[in-house]
Amino acid sequence: MSQTDNDKPPMDYLQQYQNLLLGNRLPNLRKKWDPLIPCRKDRYLTPEQLKQLVARSPRILKVLDEMSENDKKKRKQLTVAVQQMLDEIGLARSLPVIRWLGICIQSTIKKICTGVYVNESSIENVKRKVGSHPVLYLPSHRSYADFILMSYLCFTYDLEIPGIAAGMDFHGMVGMGNMLRKTGAFFMRRTFATDKLYWYVFKEYMHALVTAYHTGIEFFIEGTRSRSCKALPPKIGLLSMALEPLFMGEVPDITIVPVSISYERPLEEQLFVYELLGVPKPKESTMGLIKSVLTIEDRYGSMFFDFGTPISVKEYFGDSLNRFQHALEPAHVQNLTRNELALIYDLAHDVVNCQQRRIVINCFNLIAIYYSYRMYLGEGTTFDQLCEGVLILAGLLRRQEAVVAVDASKIRDVVKESLRIHCNILKIDKDDRVILEKPRISLRDVNRLKFKAHALTEDTMKNTLPIIYLQIYINPCLFWCSSVAITILCAQHLTDKGRKRTSMAKLLQSVEKLRLIFANEFVFYTVNDERDFAKDVQLLKNYNVFSDEDAQGEISYQPSTVDGYYLTPVAPFICCYLQVTQVIDTKFPSSGFSEKELFATTQEHIEEALMSHKPFTHPYCLSLDSLSIALNSLNSLGCVTKAKNSDLTVYTANTDSIREIRRLLFDYCQLLPFNYLMDYMVSSKL
Repeated sequence: MSQTDNDKPPMDYLQQYQNLLLGNRLPNLRKKWDPLIPCRKDRYLTPEQLKQLVARSPRILKVLDEMSENDKKKRKQLTVAVQQMLDEIGLARSLPVIRWLGICIQSTIKKICTGVYVNESSIENVKRKVGSHPVLYLPSHRSYADFILMSYLCFTYDLEIPGIAAGMDFHGMVGMGNMLRKTGAFFMRRTFATDKLYWYVFKEYMHALVTAYHTGIEFFIEGTRSRSCKALPPKIGLLSMALEPLFMGEVPDITIVPVSISYERPLEEQLFVYELLGVPKPKESTMGLIKSVLTIEDRYGSMFFDFGTPISVKEYFGDSLNRFQHALEPAHVQNLTRNELALIYDLAHDVVNCQQRRIVINCFNLIAIYYSYRMYLGEGTTFDQLCEGVLILAGLLRRQEAVVAVDASKIRDVVKESLRIHCNILKIDKDDRVILEKPRISLRDVNRLKFKAHALTEDTMKNTLPIIYLQIYINPCLFWCSSVAITILCAQHLTDKGRKRTSMAKLLQSVEKLRLIFANEFVFYTVNDERDFAKDVQLLKNYNVFSDEDAQGEISYQPSTVDGYYLTPVAPFICCYLQVTQVIDTKFPSSGFSEKELFATTQEHIEEALMSHKPFTHPYCLSLDSLSIALNSLNSLGCVTKAKNSDLTVYTANTDSIREIRRLLFDYCQLLPFNYLMDYMVSSKL
């Protein structure tokens, strides 16, 4: 069962948002706080009592028995280790700290933001539907600010601040780790699959948060911040831990609240672009954070927050939820079955889908698409053309029921303000043309040996950064554009070389194959292939790109400017996958390779291709995120085989499969709308 279709925003959806920074709407952080409890209990545990409950749980006692092997001294050491782990993991609560941090956040937001827009009706809907069962808040993750701002909003709207899963990056920051802990953060190590004791302690802590604690839990289903600003494939590790008590019959139901958080300009914008290219991320420190907050001068526009329709997990699974199979043994000695994990995987994809449907598309997202579209055609863009293009794109996405924050009646002012916020990327010259801003960068202070893959030259960085900046602002639109683009691309491919008609059956087969290749990149939920295909075909019929089927079940394809608008966002990814398959085929046809070897070789190959102005090469092909997802996709498709060799993971190419995918991607790349990109980069003297 999917709740996605019932979670569509109405066309005037943006009118429901309220700006917290306007007039008397600024929250009073000194108010008496009497929050709504998401999961009411007969007895409320303190954070310390919660840790002790975990330490005495049957699961932990069983693990201690197994690992101590009747050795009392070893048992005592393991018991101390468990307590130390719980002290490292466990959340705490301090209302004065929550208030003080809220005041700091509010002051910073007022300094750098135009507005913090909140869909208040969605929060009120959540408050009406929680109270009886454990609650999981699952926000999208585009910035470190996400979980801090989530707590700020919960305090503002009198919702109990949930326990928040945070990475160890913050734990090690002097003062900051302890402060975040006192606002409800609990900490988890990035990798702990090989540490049996830590695994069980953390799993039991999650179990106790769900079954015995009252605040709800917040974690990011994508696992990490999306540096590319697009949806990432969901990770089900924490979700599986949180839902296990439901499958074991320990709680009657669990409520999931998808949360969509959108930024007009992410605070880590520059860091994201650099990290995508492999520049090492600077180590987080308290002094670095304070310095960045105090010295920040740029404006970051607006932020948007929306709480999706709460999902009853019990209702979502329906008859598929079979708890009787776990009734014969204690819960702590059982694990989830493969079928149950598959159900959770489906749910995770629907949560990401719900998040993306309510992500706000802002003006610069549309500017980035239209400007790139014109650039790919080798054409310049005037300010008036840009305004017209933004209106066209806003209409296209609204027709798909996207939430678009563009006021058509004030389009010139809206576009000018958006360009002002993103003046580091685009600017208006004296002839009223919109041009790329030349980046000012220096790699002199960067240790080239610490690049994650290939150490790119400063010239390469200067030439590619502006276009990569544009792409990360295009990426939030991929949810709406990628599926339609693949349908267009397949229709073009099938009707190439003079043939103007193709059967619906052949088109669907072609679309399913291409969607499978890019399932991880665009987070396609392949269960919905036929349903999404039908929607895309109908949309393209409405635009007269496709005709109605004839008696033989064939449709005709008519090229249109609509094609370019939809293909522009996906073009860099198709080129990236082509480059990866080409490198594997030519550099590693018969020898094994590690992930780092492939990334370094591919980046070096792409850098040379960019500087030589070779076709089917886009600056965004250098993105380590896409290279990583491409490798995982090829592994899923059986084009490469992964094996452990000591501590190193080695991949081996399946040459025939790689060449088949390479030939297919080459054919599609010839249909993409950026034949003149390299010439444009040269003429613009980036």
